[in-house]
Amino acid sequence: MQILKNDVKDKITEAAVKEFSVNGYEKASMRDIAKVAGISVSNTYNYYKSKEQLFENIIDPVYTQVKSLLSDSLKHSAKRLETGSILSFIDDLVKLLMQMDARRRQLLIIMVEKSAGTRYEKSREDLIMLLRMHLVEAARKPGSQPQIEEGRGYILTVIAANYIDGLVKIMKDYRSREWAEENIRALLTYHLNGIKGMIG
Repeated sequence: MQILKNDVKDKITEAAVKEFSVNGYEKASMRDIAKVAGISVSNTYNYYKSKEQLFENIIDPVYTQVKSLLSDSLKHSAKRLETGSILSFIDDLVKLLMQMDARRRQLLIIMVEKSAGTRYEKSREDLIMLLRMHLVEAARKPGSQPQIEEGRGYILTVIAANYIDGLVKIMKDYRSREWAEENIRALLTYHLNGIKGMIG
């Protein structure tokens, strides 16, 4: 009986991921999700009391993982950067991002692009601010304070937003691990070099 329940729950989850990928949270409906899953709407509500609960159940693990990856990387980046090695910082961040499997990549795209109307609709901005902190750390000279002037804070936010958007584009166009890793590394290197140029 438990196996059957898990099977039904998996069907609901798969159907919901498809629906949220195509229609986003706001346009997806429990009726359409149930139809794709091949079960009744009432049975769907036996597993999830609302579309919001279903969305959160699917998206929260990837939201938590990505925030944790960036937060952990930020904690370690200061130590790495004391040695003056920008390359080690880039390698660490790329490795963290490449830990995501195909499902996590799909959920990341839903979270960033299709979560309007949920508590995750600002997730893109959250990731941008975390990355902005990374960029400040990456740009500073070893043993010194961050050297980005207050007036340039805005451009750092723009750079971080461009990077997050580029990352999502790479995840959407994913061809292979090697292809994605090469492009993520090139994107981050490009942005870090631009920031270093800003501070001289």
